[in-house]
Amino acid sequence: MLSFIKKAFGKDLNPASKEANGLVASVQSQSYQYGRGGKPTEFDWSQTRYVPLPPSPPTWEVDRRHELYRDYEDPFIGPVLRAGSKKQHTKVVKLAASLPLEHLRGPAGEVVAKAYVKLITQRIKSGQLMAAAKQSVELLERLPEYVKDADLRRFNRILKDLDKLGKKHNYLPIPVESSSSLELFQTSEDAPWGLVSQRKLIKEERPDPAFTVISIDARGTWLLDRQGASIDLPGVKSVLRRVDREGALVSEKALNHDAYRTGISGCALAILDSGGVLRIYDEKLNALVESNLGEDSRVIEHFRSTDTNYWGELKSQVRAVDAASEGDRYLFTLADEVWCCTASGKTIWGLVMPLKEGWKRVVERSHRSGLAQDVEDSLELLGLSLPVAPVDIKKQYRKLVLAHHPDRNSGDPAATEKMKDLNAAFEILTGVDPNSLDYEESGVTHFTKTAPDYVLELEGARLEICITGEVPQDWVYAASFAGVDGGAYLATYSGKIARVSPEGQPEVVYDIGVCPKEIVEVGQYTYFLTATRLYVIEKTDTLVACVDVFQQGRLLVTQTGFGLLAAKQLRWFTHTGTRVGELTTKDPIRAIYATDDGTVFQTRQHQVEVQGLIM
Repeated sequence: MLSFIKKAFGKDLNPASKEANGLVASVQSQSYQYGRGGKPTEFDWSQTRYVPLPPSPPTWEVDRRHELYRDYEDPFIGPVLRAGSKKQHTKVVKLAASLPLEHLRGPAGEVVAKAYVKLITQRIKSGQLMAAAKQSVELLERLPEYVKDADLRRFNRILKDLDKLGKKHNYLPIPVESSSSLELFQTSEDAPWGLVSQRKLIKEERPDPAFTVISIDARGTWLLDRQGASIDLPGVKSVLRRVDREGALVSEKALNHDAYRTGISGCALAILDSGGVLRIYDEKLNALVESNLGEDSRVIEHFRSTDTNYWGELKSQVRAVDAASEGDRYLFTLADEVWCCTASGKTIWGLVMPLKEGWKRVVERSHRSGLAQDVEDSLELLGLSLPVAPVDIKKQYRKLVLAHHPDRNSGDPAATEKMKDLNAAFEILTGVDPNSLDYEESGVTHFTKTAPDYVLELEGARLEICITGEVPQDWVYAASFAGVDGGAYLATYSGKIARVSPEGQPEVVYDIGVCPKEIVEVGQYTYFLTATRLYVIEKTDTLVACVDVFQQGRLLVTQTGFGLLAAKQLRWFTHTGTRVGELTTKDPIRAIYATDDGTVFQTRQHQVEVQGLIM
């Protein structure tokens, strides 16, 4: 079963005992020599089997964002929306008071209603109950379609407090169901399940709100406390927890690093911290791999050999990481590249996505040059004089880098600028990018247009227009190992999804128009989840379900079906997308785990067993 988890306590909470329970394969840049034959292979879409799928609507088409953008330019509604974006709640209410009711619809109505709620809450906290009551009435009368039961109950509480204080008013309570009278757990009428063993949790059983579920699988659940709030120990930046399918604790570990990105396709977890270090943990939270991607020769070569002006930090280029179930392989993306490696860091395969239509790669040597004075200054900086051989320039540069590198001079604020000067001097003297001291392969890839974007014929003259600033690559935004044969799924920003073999050979390509948030393969079914749709593919080429899922929760996939889990609702389906039933709760669902004949759901203080719902 796939489960969340009930409250449990771990044993090894000391971050100082780093990786004490497992052997870490420390991956160094020397473990892989990037050279001839080591560059990523370009993925050829045209030679791969194509499976057509209906496109997934982008979020802005279904969340009414287009209305918001349109209304921003409206002379009446625009000021309200702009004030709302700045959280100027008083200004929003004042501006809205002069608008006709037909303007308070759509996104504008939502913004105004939110402002009213914020102001009413502030009035209550400051003891201004009469003002809070007046604004509550304004909300009820002007924006009835945006009023919730919680707003009505709040208004009734205000009147009750006014009566206690003996303050006169002309307001009457509004009939509304008390929150205490709401059922803690309910199933839909068509659900073939029964609710049993409902009870209140004792303090020790309650789920820890510091943890969030990052992945679930057939053997249990991975939970992560991203702030390290669940324990009070110095140096702890996050806490990782693993539980089995019944909710029993398997292991817990305090980590001395953050979790910038996570990826898991089975029983091993990949975590990339914000410093660019990738770690792989097994189910007992032993660290199997620790690799600093910033020192990985594949990464170094990528940045050295590609001429762009928008790279940013390494962590921004690595959009996805993942670990195979056995922990013997991992993969990471790097802009438009994907690398699959053994635990020791050796390349299994590397792929680079094709450029967008209308672009090509051109490899040239570095264009850096200098005047005579630049050359003299560069020689002086490196401590050299003419005549000098390239090998001596290279040798001296390496010597100075070892002495002045920022990593070796963390207390010297001038070290970074010194390195920049050394790099510039080396490139002026050699014409070679200093990040690669390989004279035979010092080319840098540039991107050029293969054709103009627009061509105009004006009185016999031909005018070609090329739009600058466009990103030519199709970055890989999602990647995960397949759940069956050791292959992998790769998804790009443009919405293309490719399945490749364990050897990195393309097998099938899908195109849904947007990059999926999750890719899950269980048995013969594969799931692509976007912000608006869920695709269920059988045996890689048959679409058996396409479910609209906008704002309907995260995906849970098991051997018996799949579910969409929102804060207070679970909708359950068969593998082929047939709806089975729904469970709704009064309070947010915090944990889920298995029993012999059903599933237990926990909120912060209560739990119930749903008999017949087998996950």
